[in-house]
Amino acid sequence: MNSTETGIFDKAKHAVIDLDVQAVERIAREALETGINPVDLIEQGFIAGMKQLGDHFEAGETHISRILEAYQVMETGIDVLRPAILSSEKEVSWYGNLIVESEDFSTHQGELYVTNELPHPYCC
Repeated sequence: MNSTETGIFDKAKHAVIDLDVQAVERIAREALETGINPVDLIEQGFIAGMKQLGDHFEAGETHISRILEAYQVMETGIDVLRPAILSSEKEVSWYGNLIVESEDFSTHQGELYVTNELPHPYCC
């Protein structure tokens, strides 16, 4: 992972934590423009922010309403990324709230990658 990716993932994480819808949308577009894998942005940016909020909730430092709000913020970012995920050369399948992604067979021998759970009960 290079410093550009790390910076974008960090910005995505903090935008979710800060409940900043406009930043999440902007960061999702920026990631696509720089060629970052959208599933990686979801995992290492948006989901990382949700996990941190979950940790704060478990510690009694935030309320469930903030987590639900963050879910809606993250949802807007996923909406921006969904067309790129579905049109990629990788095989992507949605199973409930999981994305299963398989790399191009010629370069990665069909390895499967399963993302963390996504709170997204529908596709497309």
